[in-house]
Amino acid sequence: MKFDKNFSYIPDREGRAQFIADTFKVEIRKSKKILDVGSDYNSLKKIVGKKVLGVDLYGEPDIKIDFEKEKLERFKNSQFDLVVCTEVLEHLDNLHEMVDELFRVSNQFVIISLPNCLSVFTKWNIVFHTRIGKYYGLPFEEPEDRHRWLFSYLDIDRFFSHYCSKNGYRIRQEFLQCSYTDSWRGKQTRILVQTFNVNSACQSIWLLIEKKRQSSNENKK
Repeated sequence: MKFDKNFSYIPDREGRAQFIADTFKVEIRKSKKILDVGSDYNSLKKIVGKKVLGVDLYGEPDIKIDFEKEKLERFKNSQFDLVVCTEVLEHLDNLHEMVDELFRVSNQFVIISLPNCLSVFTKWNIVFHTRIGKYYGLPFEEPEDRHRWLFSYLDIDRFFSHYCSKNGYRIRQEFLQCSYTDSWRGKQTRILVQTFNVNSACQSIWLLIEKKRQSSNENKK
């Protein structure tokens, strides 16, 4: 199966916010109200401006919300033109409920990214080092945060293809994020992935989904 790939290097959460601002600048420019779900230290708001409302349980959001307890219930239907939720859903037990919430509060666009938990690098560690990574396994102390789901980029693609088809939404953009450094090892990996089209070497998959326009009656909570 052929997927578009993006090879921009995303070093940290601040870098991810800049990547969002650069990659989806058209949708951001068109949107008057943006909800950043899992905003952490509100990096996207610092870049884009006050039209972004950041919500999270940790960091320095505008509003602190426990997504597993409250979800997005305080917000009205179609309250935001754009909803951003990147590298968040995999941490939540109520993933399916939260996906519904993202689209409920969105008026038009939803941006989602999820990690490719079963990447070729993870499989290598499992086979040769019997370790699955920091978000799984059995740490010595109870961690503050864990992934609740173990899925591949294909699982995510199938899920949202089905979800959008069922609800009448449209996937406007979908790509695999291959974030490698400019070190010699990173450059070699990038060349190999590009040459042999190794989809499973991606770190995450990104989707820009457009929500079908609703009637005024449906927009009321």
